[in-house]
Order: sequence, then C-alpha cells, then structure tokens
Amino acid sequence: MLFREVIGQETIKRDLRETVALNRVAHAYLFTGPEGSGKLPLALAYAQYLNCEHPTETDSCGECPSCKAYAKLQHPDLHFVFPIVKLPKSKECCDDYLPEWRELFAQNPYISLEMWQNHIGVENKQPIIYESEATGIGEGDKKQKGIIQKLSMTNYSAKYKVMIIWMAEKMNETCANKILKILEEPSPDTKFLMISEDTRNMLPTILSRTQIVRIPKIDDESLRQRIHDDFMIEGDELQSLIKNANGNYIQAFKMASSDDTPSQFFTMFTQLMRWAWQKDLLALNRLSEELDSLGREKQKSFLQYCLREVRENFIRNQNIPQILYMDNQENAFSEKFHTFINERNVAGFTKELNLAYYHVVRNGTSKIIFFDLFLKMIVLLRK
Repeated sequence: MLFREVIGQETIKRDLRETVALNRVAHAYLFTGPEGSGKLPLALAYAQYLNCEHPTETDSCGECPSCKAYAKLQHPDLHFVFPIVKLPKSKECCDDYLPEWRELFAQNPYISLEMWQNHIGVENKQPIIYESEATGIGEGDKKQKGIIQKLSMTNYSAKYKVMIIWMAEKMNETCANKILKILEEPSPDTKFLMISEDTRNMLPTILSRTQIVRIPKIDDESLRQRIHDDFMIEGDELQSLIKNANGNYIQAFKMASSDDTPSQFFTMFTQLMRWAWQKDLLALNRLSEELDSLGREKQKSFLQYCLREVRENFIRNQNIPQILYMDNQENAFSEKFHTFINERNVAGFTKELNLAYYHVVRNGTSKIIFFDLFLKMIVLLRK
C-alpha cells in the first residue's frame, strides 16, 4: 500500500513520514478513528514505507522486492491478526483465513468488520481475537505460531518485523494480557501497528504501551475526488452522496456502487413521515415489510439516511443555514416538514433510530424492528 493510494489524510501521512526521517519510530502504534477513515490502509502504507529499500521523501518506491511483497500482503516479515470465528478442524486461527483476508483487501483496502463477516460467511456470528493468536495453536510439528513465537524469530529480509492487529478491541482479555510483555519490551526490529474503532473496549495497559494516532474522517474534497474518479458520479448526486457518507469511504463506496443512493431513500423517508403523521398503520406495516425484504446493508443505509434527515431538518428549524446540507428535493420537502423536528423530539428521534440501527446490526428481526420504530415515530412527531 502506497501513501498516495490512501484517500486524504495528508497531515497524518506527513507525520508518519517524519517519524522515519527523524528516526523517531515508536515500537507500538494504535491507529484509532471512525469506520471508513483509512486506518488499515494508513497502517499498511506506513509499514511498507518503513521497510521500503528505496523510499523517497513522500512515499515508498513501489518497485523493490519488499514493496512488491507488501502489495500482495505476502511479505514474510509482515504478520496479521484479526477477528475470526473458529471452525473446528478447518479454520482455527488467523493464518487459516489469510487467503480470504488477502482476497478481500485486494477488492477494497477499506474494510469494515461487517464486510469481513460477510466475506467469510459468518454474518450471524461475532468474530473475536482468541487467546491462541498470542500463544499459537496445536502441538509439535503441526503447531501454528502465535504472536509471541512469530516475533521471536529472526527477520527474514526486512529491516522490521511488523505485526498488524486489526480491530484490536476484539481481543479477548486473556489474549491482550498474553502480549503485554512483548508489547512493552519488543525487540528493536519489531513494530506493532494496532487498529481500533473503539478504544473503550481495550485494556488500559495496552493503551498505555502504544503511541496513539488519531485518524479523523476523510475530508469532503478528497472523498469527492475519489468517488468522482472511480464512479464518474457528478453534480447533485455526488454532492448528496458525499454529505451522506460523512467522511466514511466505506459508506460512500457502498452508495456509489449500488442502487441505494440517497435519492432512493428520500421517497421512503417522506412516505414514512407522512404515514406516521396520518397514523396509517397499514401503510407503515407495508413499509416495514418492504424494508424487511432488503438486505441488512440496505436497512442500515436507510437508517443512516433517516438520521441525517432528522439532523438537517432540525438545523433548518434552528435557522442555521450555514451548516445545512440538502439537495433540491430534500429542500423542497423540508420547507413544510422541518417544523416537525424540534427541541422536544430531536433527541427522541436520534435515540430510536440509533437503537434500531443497533438491533439491525445485531441481527434482530427487521420487520419487528422497523414497525416498532414507526410506532414510536407516530408519538414523536406530535411532540
């Protein structure tokens, strides 16, 4: 992964390159930030830069044997740990999943946990990082090495052995405790690059042993340019998509590569609000059935769209036009609708939409989730 392939984040890239130029590379980093901000691509670009044989001031060369091996995620001194679901006798540790990991990364280096779950066919199970990832699994000649054994080995060819732990918050407590010693006192030729979206679920002792790199959302201009170049989307459609993505390339990519653009959700949102105001339970039931027939990704995207519309209409109600983002059709609907989103109900709308999103992610029965949400909206609209 080259720095120039990472979308935006120019300040972070510069800071990472400076650690190399000034010989101030820490032994362990924690890249933390929201989904779709580019934490994994940045970590990989940094690891490749550290081991590039002919780096420039701005990037890896991309041509040396080390860079070519990194591009395929196949460098012998590059190691990965990520959440998995154990399948007895077939998939019991991360190394068993490396072909799938490389395949998904080749498709799109901006990866979410849900994308990973879908790719390995465990949508209804929660992947974790098990204790065996630290200590290894099996016995004798068949034993598969864990983090401790891998990092105790001599480097094969690179200047640094690099251990990338993706979604580090998914480490169970035993695994986290097992790696504390090596994380605190690694050999000089070993670098830990940990990646997390929620450090609240990580051990404080792990956090205290890493240098934290906070990754912000991708700036709108960088995201707009990438989506335009990749999908040739322009005008109001592009503008609306960028607003809805809110700095998340994964979300922008999903909307740009599917039929679930904001314009499709607009009709559903306006129907929902009209039928909720009219207390039309039959129509609301039909809408819940329509949403039930969609996949969970589409359901989540619709709920995110609803959250944005609640925000936009509340901002309009507060008369703050400088931070208002609507396209023409949304603006036309909002002229009469915005008064229904006010100080008395905006927190309730936000809470119920986020709760529905949580239950969808947790694989709840979507028809029940949506119909219950719609009933609550009947009440909220009248506050």
